[in-house]
Amino acid sequence: AQIRGHVIGQTMGRVQYSCFSSDAKLVALCIEREVHILPTKLKEKSTGPLAVLEGHTSYVNAAQFCPHYSSTLVSVSDDRTFKIWDVVGCELIYQSSIISSSPFISISMHPRLEQFALGSSDGVVRVYDTTEGNGFRCLNTIDAEKLISKHRYNKLQAATEAATGPVTVSSRPAWQRGNNGSVGPNPILQQEDSEAGCAILGLHFTYTADKKEEEDNPHVPSFLKPETTTLKDIFNTPPILMIGTTGALLQLNAKSLEVISIIDSTDELLNHNAFDDEGDTLGLAGSYTFGQGFDVSQTFCAVGNLFANGFNILRLPHSYNAGGKISSSGVTDEHQLDNSDILDMGRVADGLDCFTLETRSENQEITVLSSVPICANSPLKAELVPKTKHAPTSAKKSQKGFLKKSTIGGDQALTFKSSIKSSGYTEKPRSSMFSPQTRTKPQKKPDLGKISKGMERKEYPMNCEPPIELVSKIDIAERPTPVNSITFLGDGSCVTCGLANESAQVLRLPLSSGKGTTFTGHNGAVNSVFWSHDNKYLLTSSEDNSAALWCQNQTDPIMTFTQVKNNFRVDKEGDNKLDKDNPIFSKAIKHAQFYFVDKFIILVCSNTFYMYKYNLDTSKSDVKRYLTKSHYKIVKSFHLSGSQQITAFSAVNQFHSYISLCAGSNRALEVFDLNVAKSVQTIEDIHSRPAHVICQNQGSAYASHPSSSYDLFLTAAVSDSIKLWDLRMNRCVQRYEGHQNRVYPCGLAISPCSRYIATGSEDKADLHPRHAITFSEFDPLMQPLTIRPA
Repeated sequence: AQIRGHVIGQTMGRVQYSCFSSDAKLVALCIEREVHILPTKLKEKSTGPLAVLEGHTSYVNAAQFCPHYSSTLVSVSDDRTFKIWDVVGCELIYQSSIISSSPFISISMHPRLEQFALGSSDGVVRVYDTTEGNGFRCLNTIDAEKLISKHRYNKLQAATEAATGPVTVSSRPAWQRGNNGSVGPNPILQQEDSEAGCAILGLHFTYTADKKEEEDNPHVPSFLKPETTTLKDIFNTPPILMIGTTGALLQLNAKSLEVISIIDSTDELLNHNAFDDEGDTLGLAGSYTFGQGFDVSQTFCAVGNLFANGFNILRLPHSYNAGGKISSSGVTDEHQLDNSDILDMGRVADGLDCFTLETRSENQEITVLSSVPICANSPLKAELVPKTKHAPTSAKKSQKGFLKKSTIGGDQALTFKSSIKSSGYTEKPRSSMFSPQTRTKPQKKPDLGKISKGMERKEYPMNCEPPIELVSKIDIAERPTPVNSITFLGDGSCVTCGLANESAQVLRLPLSSGKGTTFTGHNGAVNSVFWSHDNKYLLTSSEDNSAALWCQNQTDPIMTFTQVKNNFRVDKEGDNKLDKDNPIFSKAIKHAQFYFVDKFIILVCSNTFYMYKYNLDTSKSDVKRYLTKSHYKIVKSFHLSGSQQITAFSAVNQFHSYISLCAGSNRALEVFDLNVAKSVQTIEDIHSRPAHVICQNQGSAYASHPSSSYDLFLTAAVSDSIKLWDLRMNRCVQRYEGHQNRVYPCGLAISPCSRYIATGSEDKADLHPRHAITFSEFDPLMQPLTIRPA
């Protein structure tokens, strides 16, 4: 049958772009500097368009209807602005300022979220928010030109390393070395590529169907299943952002903005219908068109050639791995992975010790909640048992008692009378000068079944709202003093701050009471504060190359970490000599914390973190108060390879976990399994700069979460966004932007309900150092909320 249509407009001019509304009732035509809105079904009396949208000062290149609001239209123009229109109400909703130095030439709407992406001719993609009340702010910025350049550089570098040939080692200066060898500049990497341009010609958000995860254990309660929690969206298949440029086609994870694959114009496209083995290349593109059918697991892309009368059709399955040779569909079989293959990427690397293979199988994935028992020679079994004095044996006691008994039995009494008159010392005095009260009320024994009002455990509400009202405010120092670290006590009764004035302050809540305790003893700024799991001891680290352990009811530290291996000879009378085998810490201790439910203490210094076993004795002598009976001894030290300094560290102390996370100055994240005392996983280039904070989802004693939620952790870096990672998938699963973090390292925190993320921001830092708190739910449907305290 022949397909016929009907004419809805004539002699309207040159149409540069056209699009349908979500209900297919309206058509938008971009004609020169105007946008004409026409109905798809003509009425008898209607002649011409329903509305004409004018206001752009240059040609309108593209326009799209919002899928969430059928009457909302977004248009982009060569005047480097975009406008949002209400077609039904015939009014302008929003008009942006001049954003870029290059014109906008493409646009795409997100099918699920209230967002849209704009592409400019300079190779930059910007994602904007269309949610009402958020001011249509920019959420993400993607530099496609930089991603393509990095991909081409890595490809040339890999080809150069694969080439075989003699290696030339030269003693000449760098500017005189030859080019034919491993030493000296590489001619392949130095040559400049031909200028192909990187204009964003096409954009497309793929549509993905929601797939609920199947639970392997049917006995799990319904409230612990992932589909009933706010984290369910993270484990679903993420949508993909297709970016079509002149020289390459990019596939990005729409949540994390991580590169999935890049199809370069020079890569081969293997065509299964061709008779020869050689494949064609994509060539320079002049236009892109994307589309999805009933099978939402793949996307079809039509690429028009810039210098030839033809086009290529690519079939792009939704993949989650990058690299490899491209097939006729545009990707290789290595790219065509399902959700089950994603989890295999986080398995343990080869080369573990012999005892590891007995307890951890090859297919065992890395998780925070490990089901593998502790190894026979694991460092987690180490304990520091104090030495005790040997008591006399039972034989000697019995012999001594026998001799004493026999001696008494052989002697005779001094008097033969049955009773002896008392001397009167035991009688009461006849007159008493004073009679002090010696009878006190008996102290009640603590009832373990009941907890005080401050420690009353109530279940944390899972559907609560974020704290947006200022409850109390207090100045913790007379002068402006930076707060380097802040943490709450486990029961939430007080908050602890590590200050730059060489002290740590514990403030009781609410802060209006002004009650608290100050711990002073360091000779440098306090870098970190950390409470033990039983809420009895406080651990602090300082810039004076030491760490201190404090008790709540004592003002002096009960143990100080100054030497690397142990403190057995520290503070002993007459022995203050330094030991070469047991040196002091040469640099500042940036982080100190308890680990494995208070069994160990971990200190981070330079590019190494140390794990110690310890024994505490809180008794003090009034004569020799400077002597300590608490001791520690090193168990194992872990070195971060390829990094000069550990910039962030995290390990769980709320429950038993073998995993610890380290971020170094080389912008890499390394995962250590302390059960086998080895690094098991490394993630390169987690941020554009070294990460300064790692925040794990440790949960709370007052809330219940599924086991899969504890494998999530957050990282942040200066001048970069916040990234949410899944330890099992070995990749970023979500990206959060909107806060300003350009100079100072801003902290992170996860709410006990695991719904919100709190972070600092440098809003208006050049005028006044005001800090804002941004709350963003793990589910991306929730928009960030900014709070500005008065």
